[in-house]
Amino acid sequence: MTTVAVSLFRRTAPAYAAFAALLIATVALVGTLIAVHGSLTESVWHLGAASTVKWFVGPVAILLIPVLLRHYVALGVTRRQFLGGALLFGVGSAGAFALLFLAGLGVERFVYGAAGLMDGLTDAYPVDSVGTAFAVLIRAFLIYLAHFCSGWLIGAGFYRFGPFAGLLLIAPSMIPALGSELLFGTEWSPIGAATVAGLRLPFAVSALLTVVLVTAGCAVVHAFGRTVTIRGKIS
Repeated sequence: MTTVAVSLFRRTAPAYAAFAALLIATVALVGTLIAVHGSLTESVWHLGAASTVKWFVGPVAILLIPVLLRHYVALGVTRRQFLGGALLFGVGSAGAFALLFLAGLGVERFVYGAAGLMDGLTDAYPVDSVGTAFAVLIRAFLIYLAHFCSGWLIGAGFYRFGPFAGLLLIAPSMIPALGSELLFGTEWSPIGAATVAGLRLPFAVSALLTVVLVTAGCAVVHAFGRTVTIRGKIS
């Protein structure tokens, strides 16, 4: 499984590097233009990176089974080994991008402080202590992993059941991603699950519930993939 995960990282490394470089350059340019010609009122990196990354890892996961499963099985890798390696790849991808997100916040905070921009922010900066940094890291990791899981489910559904049934499975496949957004109260659902239920869920509870959703989603992918017929294309 580890060999499969390493192989997947090698395959995606150029795309990951290009995406990260483009994201950093774009956010830096936009932030500079706003600072020079307008007024910065919040973290540009938080706005630019939070949504962009999850919309990147999801489509990557969609392609894993339909595009790569046949290739790896032809090389002697079992379905079980491929699925285990793909899971490790997803965890590693979510972790790497979560670290990138946190590092970007750290660099941006330093730049804002050096340029005297912190006083102009309308809300508190997302990271102002070790505790908030850890919370931001865990939150980003779980949301990215949930989007990876949903993408993986979508790809597995299409490959296992064909295009028509696959379309019907898109909505339930999005449960891990949408659930993480709701539980953490992101830009998709600013009110959050705690407010919807009239309760104040601790961060740890939201994180635990997201882990449950991701675990269930990955279990479904494994159930779909363990005995799936190897085909050259979705038909």
